[in-house]
Amino acid sequence: MEVEGARAFTTSSGIGVHNCIPLDPFYLAWRAREAGVPTRFIELAGEINTAMPGYVIDRLKTALNEREKAVKGARILVLGLAYKPDIDDPRESPAFEIIELLLELGAQVSYHDPHIPVAPNMRSWPDLPAMESQPLTEQSLQSVDAAVLITDHKIIDYDFVLKHAPLIIDTRGIYRDCNKKVCKA
Repeated sequence: MEVEGARAFTTSSGIGVHNCIPLDPFYLAWRAREAGVPTRFIELAGEINTAMPGYVIDRLKTALNEREKAVKGARILVLGLAYKPDIDDPRESPAFEIIELLLELGAQVSYHDPHIPVAPNMRSWPDLPAMESQPLTEQSLQSVDAAVLITDHKIIDYDFVLKHAPLIIDTRGIYRDCNKKVCKA
């Protein structure tokens, strides 16, 4: 039995299961080692999680290059700062590392998150500039070189984003149909 929206299910033997590696796989690996359990799979999951912001940036670079644009000077809209959909908690969100990497590459970065109107100061990224969520309008989408979809909030009209953004880096699998404006990451 699957629990819709929770990404969880119950097995026939009544065991509840959630289909993700926990927030901190390295902590889980440490606890597993204490119990004498092999941890390589957990550690690999942690390494993959840690590398994902760089992968997203690489996909963005490639997509911009195909359109004869550079990241330096590009206007990038980050869609979603929250850690997961439909909440206002940005802790552990990969959006901050992606923003930091984009700024280091010389991009002009803005964000839209209906649940986080002002980006909080984050201990792990103390040098990020103060930022406020920008309205998601036809003009704001047309004025960027790319939108990077980080958190898939239900309140966002993704058909509207597709219609008006010139390029979308989709890290959440929102756009299932083939579209030349969408790059899956």
